[in-house]
Amino acid sequence: MAKEDVKTEYENAKSDIANLLGFFECELGKQPKELHWGHVGNLKRIRENLVETLSFMSGIEVAEIENTLQETRL
Repeated sequence: MAKEDVKTEYENAKSDIANLLGFFECELGKQPKELHWGHVGNLKRIRENLVETLSFMSGIEVAEIENTLQETRL
């Protein structure tokens, strides 16, 4: 019984994360009418949190993730 509960909760968490990523995609498709530096700061804070979360989830160092992001901009 406990194994099924673990499996169910694991799958629920994965599904929630996938849905949240979809919501992020929708939000990123929006752009404020009058862009200002506060918007930039908000996105940078979200970016920082996502990098830290990816590092936690994957075991990849934050610096390595940052380097990869930098390379994708070239």
